[in-house]
Amino acid sequence: MWRRLEAEGAEWEVRAIPDSADVDGTAGGSAQEVLEFRSSDGIRPPRRIVVDAGALARMDEDRLLSALRQARPIGADYYGRPGKRMEDVAGS
Repeated sequence: MWRRLEAEGAEWEVRAIPDSADVDGTAGGSAQEVLEFRSSDGIRPPRRIVVDAGALARMDEDRLLSALRQARPIGADYYGRPGKRMEDVAGS
């Protein structure tokens, strides 16, 4: 099920994906799922966040916007530079 959200100057499509641990049975039914946010313009990288199972159906626009802001890009560091790893400041 895709829902739509207007945020950050773009339209985002949101869907819930079952947690992979639930699919293969290793977590014993952890009751979590992943929310995936994809921009309709395709310019911004997709973002994901883990939430309780069924949370998407219960979310209003404000809670959905909050989840989008907490979600992290797929395949990139948190600074938006794909493939570039930040050095560990504590280990320097």
